Amino acid sequence: MNAVVLNQPDVSQQNHQIAYEFAAKAVAGVEKVVELNLQTVKTSLSEQQALVDAALSSGSLGQIFDLQFQQVPAAIKKTCAYWGHVEDIAVDVHNDFTSVVQDSLQSYLSSLFSLLDGAAWIGIVSTDRTNITSPLAIEQPPAPSNEPVVIVDSSGNVVSSSPRANLH
Repeated sequence: MNAVVLNQPDVSQQNHQIAYEFAAKAVAGVEKVVELNLQTVKTSLSEQQALVDAALSSGSLGQIFDLQFQQVPAAIKKTCAYWGHVEDIAVDVHNDFTSVVQDSLQSYLSSLFSLLDGAAWIGIVSTDRTNITSPLAIEQPPAPSNEPVVIVDSSGNVVSSSPRANLH
């Protein structure tokens, strides 16, 4: 008796690898955001130091107010630039996650197709289907016949027995 057993690939190792890749991509994104925030704080401190020096060297209270009002457009531009960088980082992390998902899906599909190819090969080689123990064995479809098609309803009564050529 010929018994064929198809082994299913071990996906637990693949799942651990995928989880590690996701975590690595997420940590890389967090590192980029931390670096951006650190650079922003350094820049902000140096700008505040320059503003304090300018305010202390100003001659009147009006000059101090003018100095503060001149900083509003620059602050808006800096804020927009900051969030633009955050968006770039988010897009990069999203693209990294997408590549991990695509790679893992490709791996799963190639494993599945190799498993199905093995099952199809077993179904073609073995003519005695009782020896196949795999539920994935693929049977060959019956050969087409030239007999007329009979259409039956749900209770088994013949509705039409016209040949295929006459069906519109």
